[in-house]
Amino acid sequence: MSEVCTVQNYIDYDPGPGWRDHTCGGLSYDGHRGIDIRVPTQIEMRRGVAVVAAAAGEVVIAEDGQPDLLMQDTGPGKTRQERNGNWVAIKHDGGWVTTYAHMRKGTVAVKRGERVERGQKLGLIGLSGNSDFPHVHFAVTHRNKLLDPFTGLEPSAACGEAAQSLWSPAAQAQLPYRVGGLLSAGFLGRTTTHREVLEGIEEPGPLSARSPVLIFYTGAWGLREGDIQQLTILAPDGTVFLQKDEVLERSRAVLTRWVGRKLTKVTWPAGTYRGLYRVERESGNGRSIVLEIEREVEVR
Repeated sequence: MSEVCTVQNYIDYDPGPGWRDHTCGGLSYDGHRGIDIRVPTQIEMRRGVAVVAAAAGEVVIAEDGQPDLLMQDTGPGKTRQERNGNWVAIKHDGGWVTTYAHMRKGTVAVKRGERVERGQKLGLIGLSGNSDFPHVHFAVTHRNKLLDPFTGLEPSAACGEAAQSLWSPAAQAQLPYRVGGLLSAGFLGRTTTHREVLEGIEEPGPLSARSPVLIFYTGAWGLREGDIQQLTILAPDGTVFLQKDEVLERSRAVLTRWVGRKLTKVTWPAGTYRGLYRVERESGNGRSIVLEIEREVEVR
């Protein structure tokens, strides 16, 4: 699961207008009361990524029928159903309840009153309800009190503290804390947009040497103010074709960037072009690499 899914937002521990995740980091948003486990783009969502029950129990809510639409297009929902979209709630022994929201329309696979087992498929990750990226919003309550599954504590506790993780060792290993990550990257022989990069671009294959532009694009999450971001295109002979460096002026939950050139000659030089994307972050221990990836494209 960790190869496809990652946690983008954790529970907010800050009682004020700001936010802090359980490590005192910034991977949350104001008032967030759950865990957002996402897939990179809508490409993976369409292929289908299962949402499964965290533990055995009885389904007490199973709602389906809400469309998969971006909240930026529809505005935030007002009712619980509009906010959660297609969702499931499971009651477990001992006063525990888990909820799973924003599943894909038409994929909720359980019914109210049904008994489910740990690991049983409940539906697929989607975009229903208050969602601007494909994910499942997962929450745990015990006797009506919200608990953070990573710490076992209520979000009123101080960040950085921990009691005992509610995850099994296997689940915990699949959900490591990441300070940021890649959503998409690749080459195109045409222009693109912020929205298209975030929604996902299918690999175009080899590019024509007569393409009007040559672009290397990236989409990432979890970037912070002060991060040093570098996008580089290397020509087939290994020389730097184009490079762009940037120091981020503010933190960004998601960020897209691209570098490229317009065709000014008859054709691009044929061969393999390499795109390099690197993000570095300053910390008390010096500079560390947050993200480093490479993509290639054949130009013919």
